[in-house]
Amino acid sequence: MTTQPPSLRPSLLVTAVLAVAFAACVAGAAPSASAPAPAGPSPTSIPSANDGAAGGGSTGGNVGSGGGVIVDPTPVDPAAGEPAIVMPKAGQKNTHPVAPISLRASVNGRHVLGKVSWWSGVEPCNVLDSVRVERSGTGIALTIIEGSSDLDAMCIEIAQLKATIVDLGDLEPGTYTISAPNSEAPPVQITIS
Repeated sequence: MTTQPPSLRPSLLVTAVLAVAFAACVAGAAPSASAPAPAGPSPTSIPSANDGAAGGGSTGGNVGSGGGVIVDPTPVDPAAGEPAIVMPKAGQKNTHPVAPISLRASVNGRHVLGKVSWWSGVEPCNVLDSVRVERSGTGIALTIIEGSSDLDAMCIEIAQLKATIVDLGDLEPGTYTISAPNSEAPPVQITIS
């Protein structure tokens, strides 16, 4: 039996610990074959000020401030590469449009949800105020409106990937284009049967 000099034992221990940690990370990052994908939108939703308006902003308006419904699909793990899902907090100061980087749509029968993602800063300096939903024929334009809850706050300059989910309601049969004006996000086309 050979023994290693005492000076190599700590480095072997460190190597073994790193190998186990790496294996755990790789195993944790791999998708599970047994975990089923979500069947549809989360049943949790936050109604807007005009809770009785069916269609989630079908006539346009600011979602989260009277024009529709924002869906809260928690839990989401932003550390796993997913954006942090944020809910609108109406009444922010110094509001302005923000350019999304991606759009996605989920269709369940005739019901449509839109997911909008964008890069932003931290709160209280960068807070989602609302999502403007504008419909024109078969076109649906989503505009992210951000502001600040404290204009005198000092915030670290770090980018965060954020997203929100907008309930677009039940749509009539046809092909629709969901877009984000003044952004690089490619439009999404959906067909309702």
